[in-house]
Amino acid sequence: MTDLAASPVHEVFRRAECQGAFFAESPKRAAVMRAAKSLAVHGAPVRLRVHRNMPFEFIASLLPAFLAFSGHAITCTFSDYDDSLMLAGEGEADVELVWLDFDRYSMTADDLVTWLVSRCQALRSRSRAPILVASSPRRGGAADVLNQRLRDGLGAIPGVRVLPIEDVAAKVGEAYFDARFAAVGATTLSERANVELARAFGLLWLPAVLQPPLKAVVFDLDNTLWGGVLGEDGIDGLMVDGAYSALHEKAAALAEGGMFLGVLSRNEDVDVRAAFASGRIGLPAERIAAWSVSWGSKAEGMQAIAQTLRIGLDAILFVDDNPGELAAVVAACPGIRVLHAKPDPAETLRALELYPGLFSWGRDDAGAVRAADLANNAEREAVRAGAKGEEEYLASLALTVSIAVDPDDQRERLRQLSEKTNQFNLALRRLNDIDVAEILAAPDRFAAGIWLRDRFSDSGLIGAIFARLDGPGRLVVEELCVSCRALGRGIEDAMIAAAVNDLLAAAQADGAAVATVAFSHATGPRNGPARDWLARFTGQALGESGIVEIPWVVREREQMLHTLPIRLERRTGNGSA
Repeated sequence: MTDLAASPVHEVFRRAECQGAFFAESPKRAAVMRAAKSLAVHGAPVRLRVHRNMPFEFIASLLPAFLAFSGHAITCTFSDYDDSLMLAGEGEADVELVWLDFDRYSMTADDLVTWLVSRCQALRSRSRAPILVASSPRRGGAADVLNQRLRDGLGAIPGVRVLPIEDVAAKVGEAYFDARFAAVGATTLSERANVELARAFGLLWLPAVLQPPLKAVVFDLDNTLWGGVLGEDGIDGLMVDGAYSALHEKAAALAEGGMFLGVLSRNEDVDVRAAFASGRIGLPAERIAAWSVSWGSKAEGMQAIAQTLRIGLDAILFVDDNPGELAAVVAACPGIRVLHAKPDPAETLRALELYPGLFSWGRDDAGAVRAADLANNAEREAVRAGAKGEEEYLASLALTVSIAVDPDDQRERLRQLSEKTNQFNLALRRLNDIDVAEILAAPDRFAAGIWLRDRFSDSGLIGAIFARLDGPGRLVVEELCVSCRALGRGIEDAMIAAAVNDLLAAAQADGAAVATVAFSHATGPRNGPARDWLARFTGQALGESGIVEIPWVVREREQMLHTLPIRLERRTGNGSA
C-alpha cells in the first residue's frame, strides 16, 4: 500500500465502501487485503517487534491491511522461536509484543508469572515502547487463574498491557484451534483465528497504544440509532428491538465506560425528547451529554456539540446512515472520524465494537466523572448569570482545590492528562506510562496533582504539573496541563501557583526560597488557551517554543489563592486527603 493523495471527503467514501470487509461477522483475508488497497496511510511505518515461541507471521501478514483503516503502515521483526525469551533484537521499536504459547511450559502459574514478570522488566529496561503480552486463549480453571495472575503481576510494570486473547478465542469458539494447520504452519491456530487476531491487533489493540483515544460518539437518529423516520412513522412506528436494542446497550456501555455520547439529528427537538421519554428507546436520555436537534446544518451542529463537550473534533466519531451528511461534516470539521450506519443495525453494532479508538484497557473512571461534571455546567452558568460579580460567583460555588505532590496511586490519571489534554497543555510532551513512572521515582523530578470540586460536583483530578529541580534556585516546569472542563471559573492562576509552591517545597528539603520558576512551552494546533494563560501570567511574549522564566516569591503566590473564596487542601502522596 502506498500513500494516496485524496481529499478527506473522498476518504470518507472509500472507508464506507471498505466497512463490509473490515467489520464483517467473519472477515476473509482476501476481502480485507483487497479493500485496504484503496486506503491512504500516513507517516513512517509502525515498528512492531515480536518476541515469541510460536509463529506470528500468519497474523502479521494481515496487519498492514487492518491498520490501514487507522491510517497506519507497519513493519514487523521477529525473534527466533525462543521459550527462554532472551529478548534478542537491535534498534528501536514502537511496540514490543510478547507472543507465547503457554502450553509449552510445565511451570506452575505462580512460577510462570514470576518468570514472565522478570523478562518483561528486562524488556522494559531496554525499551521505552509499549509492551503487549498475550494472555492464554483458553478459558476456565487453570487458564483463568493464569490470566488473572498475568494481569496482576504485569500491571505493576509501566506501559505493559495484557491482551485479552481469550476473548477472541471465545468468539471464534471451537474453530480457534486446528491441529491440521500444525503440520504446515507450526501452529495450532486456525486460519479464522489468525484473521480474527489480526483484526483485533489492527483495529483495537495497536491503535490503543499508537493514537489518542476517541472521547465521544455522536449518533444520527433516523435509520441509525433506530429504524424508521420519527417525523413520518411516529414513536410507535420506530424499530427499536433486536439489533437496535443491542446497539442502544452498546452505546450505554460506552457512556458507562467514560465515553461522551451526542445526538445530531434533523428532527423536531420536541419529538426527539418525547421519543426518548417514551421508554421505547433502550438508551436513556441521561446518557446523552450533548444534543443538536434541528433542521440546520449538521456541520454546524457538530461544531456546537464539540464546544459543549469541550473537546476537539478529532476526538469525535460521527455515526450516520447518509454518506452525504458524513461528507458534509468531514468537509467542515477537520479531523473528525465517521462511521457509515448500514441498513442492518447489526453491522453498525459490530463496527462500534471494532472501530479504532473506542477500545480501552479498562473502565475510564475519570471519563465517568467528566460526564457528571459536564452535566452541571448549565447550573454553574445560571449561578454566574445571577451573581453580582466574580467574587460572589466563586463564593457561591463553594470551591475546594486539593493538591498532592507525587501522588503514586494516580499514575494512570496523570498520564491521561498529559496525553489527552489539548487546549490547556503548555509543552505538549505527551508523557506515557514510563515517563510518569520515572518522574515519580526520580529524586530531582516531581509531579503535582490538582483536584477540584464545588457544590455541584466533584471534578476529580483535573490538573497535572511535572517539574525538575535544575540546580540551586531554579525549578523547571516541564509539563503543565489542566482539563478543559475545569476552565472558566477564573481560578487557574491561583491553583497553579499553589501547586508550584508545593513542588518547590518538595524540591528543597531545607525550605530555601527558589529564585526562579521556568515554564516550558510549545506551539500546537489547539493549545492556544494554555499559551495565552502563560503570556498573561508571566507578562512575557512567547516564541514558537522554549522556556519563559520569572522570579518567584512563595509567599506572594500563596496569597493568590487566599484572596479568593476558595478552600485549599493538601493531600498525601497517595492522593488521599
